[in-house]
Amino acid sequence: MLEHEPELDTGRHWRLTSLLEDVKAARRLLDLARHDKRHVEQQQLRADLLATLEAYAAALTQAGAPLPPRLRSEINLYKGLGGRG
Repeated sequence: MLEHEPELDTGRHWRLTSLLEDVKAARRLLDLARHDKRHVEQQQLRADLLATLEAYAAALTQAGAPLPPRLRSEINLYKGLGGRG
């Protein structure tokens, strides 16, 4: 018996792809800022990255996809840093 493959939800796929690109861009900005920006600016970029990571994680959860352990760890790292790092 052939199993029915779930249909691709192009809207959800596009949203996840878009959010992942946001995560990558936020990571790049933070990486560049580590050497060029003042501490306060780095804190804001870390907060921005955390927000994009959480949005991506929420979209994955809503789509019924598992959260990759590395993503969960990265979220926990930036939550733990808070205003300190």
